Amino acid sequence: MLKRCLLIPISIILLIFLAADLQALQNENNDEISVENWLLLGPVQTQLPVWHNVSNVKDETFDLNNLLTYNPVNISSWMPEEVERVHWSADRSLNWRSQSTANFVADDPDKPAYGWASFYLENDRFAKTTLKISSRHPFVLYVNGNQKGVKSSSEESDADPGSHSQELTLLHGKHTVVVQSLYNPEIDAAWMITGSFTENNDAAITQSLNPERKLDLETLANQPQLGSLAISADGKLAAMRINKPAPPDGQGDSWLEIRNTSDGSLYREYRGGKDFGSLQWAPEGKTFTYTEIVNGNTSLWLADLETGTQKRLLKEVSDFASYRWSPEGNFIIYSINERRDADQTGVRLLDDLEERRPWHFTRSFLYKLNVPEGTTRRLTAGKLTTSLHDISPDGKKVLFSRSHTDYSVRPYSVTEYRTLTIETLETDSLFTKPFGGSGQYSPDGESILFTGGPSMFGDLGINVPDDMVANDYDTQAYLYDISSRDLKPVTREFNPAINQVIWGADSNTLYFTTTDRSYRNLYRYDVRRDRFNKIETPTDVINQVSISRDGRTAVFSGSGISRPVIAYTLDLRRDRTRLLRDPGEDHFRGVQFGDDKVWSFTTEEGREIDGYVYYPPNFDPDIKYPVISYYYGGTVPVSRDFGGRYPKELYAAKGYIVYVMQPSGATGYGQEFSALHVNDWGKIVSGEIIEGVNKFLDAHPYADRDRVGAIGASFGGFMTMLLMTETDIFAAGVSHAGISNIASYWGEGFWGFQYSAIATANSFPWNREDIYVGQSPLYSADQVTTPLLFITGMQDTNVPAGESLQMYTALKLLERETAFVAVDEQDHHIVDYAKYKLWKESILSWFDKYLKEQPDWWNHKYK
Repeated sequence: MLKRCLLIPISIILLIFLAADLQALQNENNDEISVENWLLLGPVQTQLPVWHNVSNVKDETFDLNNLLTYNPVNISSWMPEEVERVHWSADRSLNWRSQSTANFVADDPDKPAYGWASFYLENDRFAKTTLKISSRHPFVLYVNGNQKGVKSSSEESDADPGSHSQELTLLHGKHTVVVQSLYNPEIDAAWMITGSFTENNDAAITQSLNPERKLDLETLANQPQLGSLAISADGKLAAMRINKPAPPDGQGDSWLEIRNTSDGSLYREYRGGKDFGSLQWAPEGKTFTYTEIVNGNTSLWLADLETGTQKRLLKEVSDFASYRWSPEGNFIIYSINERRDADQTGVRLLDDLEERRPWHFTRSFLYKLNVPEGTTRRLTAGKLTTSLHDISPDGKKVLFSRSHTDYSVRPYSVTEYRTLTIETLETDSLFTKPFGGSGQYSPDGESILFTGGPSMFGDLGINVPDDMVANDYDTQAYLYDISSRDLKPVTREFNPAINQVIWGADSNTLYFTTTDRSYRNLYRYDVRRDRFNKIETPTDVINQVSISRDGRTAVFSGSGISRPVIAYTLDLRRDRTRLLRDPGEDHFRGVQFGDDKVWSFTTEEGREIDGYVYYPPNFDPDIKYPVISYYYGGTVPVSRDFGGRYPKELYAAKGYIVYVMQPSGATGYGQEFSALHVNDWGKIVSGEIIEGVNKFLDAHPYADRDRVGAIGASFGGFMTMLLMTETDIFAAGVSHAGISNIASYWGEGFWGFQYSAIATANSFPWNREDIYVGQSPLYSADQVTTPLLFITGMQDTNVPAGESLQMYTALKLLERETAFVAVDEQDHHIVDYAKYKLWKESILSWFDKYLKEQPDWWNHKYK
C-alpha cells in the first residue's frame, strides 16, 4: 500500500522535470514569455475507424494524421472556463480544469486519445506576436476558433519535441487559444504540451485562464438577432425568429421559436432551413401563416399547432409583396408587384424626377384570398400602387392609399386615402393630403387613426410659433370620425414623436410606441379622457410590440446601453413585465461593459441639449482618456439602443469615453425643438456640438482635451465635414456617407429634393445661397486642419459617393491629412457581413492612430 502511494508523487516529479526541460528549450530566446497556466479538457479515448488500412477511392488510407485533423467536437465558439462542463455523450461529461502544466495521461496507453489545452491572450492595443506550441505528440492549433497550424509529427522521448510557430495579428482584446492534441500510442513519450509567445515592445500582451472580456467586434457581429416577434390572438403564445450569424460570411443558423407567454417556456421550435418569413398569427386558434421563398417565388403556408398540419394557401407566386389577415380570419388581403419591361436601348427619357430610381415603375396591387378555400380575386389595378392600410372590423371594406407626384406642393407628392367595398368594388375617397402616413380602423369601425406630419391637415397638427416651419418628420397622430369626417389632433401637445400605433381591444384605448428624447417608450392613450400614460418597461429602446386580440397581453422586444435585445411579456391590465426570451444570454456571458450616465447642458441661448456618456470597462477617473464625440444632428435623435451601425459600447471597450449628444432639430423633444432643423443645415447644430464638447471637457477632467474625435453618418457625416471647417478642437474626424455640397445632394441623391422639401422648406439653390453654398463644407475646405477620414458605400443612392469624393479631392489638393475608404457594392448602409467588420476596423484604427498615437493597426490595414 505504501509503495503504491509513493508512485504518484514520483510520477508527478518526473513530469515536472520533463516540462521544465521543454520550457528551457523554448526560453533560449529572452523575448519569449512562457505559458504558465492551462485549462485542460479530456482525455477522450478514440480509435481509428474500421478498415482504416484499406485504400479508399483516392487510393489513400486513414491514419493518425486523418484522426488528428478530424474534429470530434465544434470548438469554433469555445470560451473555456474552469469547471465548465462539456457534455460529450449521453453517459459522459467532461470538465475544464486548470493546471500549471499541460500534461495528460491516456486512459488506455495502447489507443489514441484527444486532449484539449487552452488559455487566453489579451492585448491592450493592436499587436503582432509569435505563438509557439511544442509537444512530442501531434496537435492542431486554433486561435479564436480558426485553425492556425498543424503539427503532425511525433517524437520519441529521447528526441527534442516538435513545435509549430505561428505569427498572429491580434486586434485589441482577448483571444482564445485552443490546442487539440492527439495522443499517439506508438511512441513512448509523455503526453505534454508547452507554449510561449513573443513580447511586443508597444503592446502589453498577457496570458490568463479568465474568459471575462471586453466587447469585441467578433462578439458584436455574431450576436443573436431577434426578429418578427408576434403574439397569438389569445395572448398565450409568442412566435419569434432568431438568427445567429457566423463567420466567414455571416451565414449561421436561423430558426423559429414559439414560447408560452406565461413563463417563457418553449412550446415549439422549428429548425432546418425553413424561412418562416412574414409570420402572422390567425385571428383565432393556434394557427399562423408564413411565407417561403423558393427560386424567387413565394408560397404562403398555414400551420396549425394543435393538429401539427400545414396547408399551402398560395403556391409559388412571383413578385409577392405582403399580406394581412381579415379580422374574422375568413380571408387574407395580399399584394403583388408588377413591373414595366426594362428598357433595352440604354437611352431613355425621364418624365419624372423619381424615374431615375430603378424601382419607380414597380406597382403593387391588391388581391383577396379566401381561407381555407384557397380561391382568389383581384381587387385593384391601374397606374398607381394601391397600398393597403387596414381591413374594417366587419371585413367589408379595406382602407388603402395611392400616391402621385405633385410638384406644386411640398414634399412634391400627395396621397389620396380611400376605402374599397370588397363585395362591390366601390370606392369612397376620404381625402388627399401631403405628408401622409398610415391609417388603422378602430375596433368598433367608427374611427380611423391616421399618422402623418404636423402639416398633413394644414395647421391642425402644427404646434410651433408663427415664425417657424414645422418639421414634418415629427410624426403626429390624428383621429378621424368616419361619419362626421371630423378630425382630432391627438398628439399636437405631446412631445414624443409617433413610431407605431396599435388599437387596444376597445375603441377607447390606443398604444403608441414613440421616439421620446433618446428613448423609445410605450404609451397608453385614453381616447375619451384625452390622456397619455407611459408604461414603464425594463428597456431603453422598444423595437417591436405585438398585442393580443383581447388587449390583455403584449409581447415586446427592446435593448439599452450595454443591454442586448431581450423579449418580454407585458400584462396590460397590471402593466407588469416578465422575461420571455434572452437570445444573447449565453453569447454575451463574460463580456464586461462600462458604466454610462446622462449628461446634458444648457446652451447660451437657453436650450437644454440632451446627452449621455459611455465609459470604458474598469474606468479609472485618475487616468486621462481619449474621447469620441458622436452625433447625428439631423431630424432624429441617437437612441440608446445596443450596438447598431455605430456601436458606442464597442468604442468604449477599446478605451474611449464616448459622448453622445442630441442637438436641436431632433424629434422626440416637441415640435418647437424639431422645427429648428428646418432651413438650418448645421448653423445651430455645429455651434451646439462645439459648445457641448467644450463644456463636457470642462466638466470631466479625465477626458483628454487634446485627444477628441468626431464621428457622424449621413447628416452626421455632413456635420463632421462642417465641424472640421469651423473648429480645431478635434484631433481626428470620421465622416460616413456625408454631404459636402448641399446643392449637388439636393439634385443627385435619390431622395435629395424630397428630403430638402422638409429640411429646407421652400428654400432652393437660387434663393438661399447662404444655405446651399454657405453651409456646404466643400466651399470652406481650405479651413480644415484636422485629419479627416471619409467612408462611403460606392453604390450609395441616398447620399451619393461623390459627396465624399468632392471633399476628399479638395483636401488632397490642399495637402491636408485625409483618407478615403471605399466600400464597394454597398449602399447607404454597410450590410455585408465581412465588409461591415472591415468598415468598423477602419474607423477604430483611424481613431487609434490619431487619438492614441497608435498607427500600427491603420498602417497594417492600408500600407
